[in-house]
Amino acid sequence: DHYDWGLRAIKSVLVVAGSLKRGDPGRPEDQVLMRALRDFNVPKIVTDDMPVFMGLIGDLFPALDVPRKRDMDFEKFVKQSVLDLKLQAEDNFVLK
Repeated sequence: DHYDWGLRAIKSVLVVAGSLKRGDPGRPEDQVLMRALRDFNVPKIVTDDMPVFMGLIGDLFPALDVPRKRDMDFEKFVKQSVLDLKLQAEDNFVLK
């Protein structure tokens, strides 16, 4: 139930945002920052806290919807690995 929102975590988000911007220089900065915040933090957040986090993102970036970039080959590999371990490959787990 503890999340790290310190300077090191903020710096990590900014590094991710810089990488995303260099990878897609034409994308507006608000979209880059929103995606960096969302994609960097979502894997760390427990399911019960997800609506609160996404609500905060919505408050910071109203009317902005940036689709999550997905790597279908990687997702397929993760699903197969999970199944090999005799676990359930639920979408929420695979996307994290």
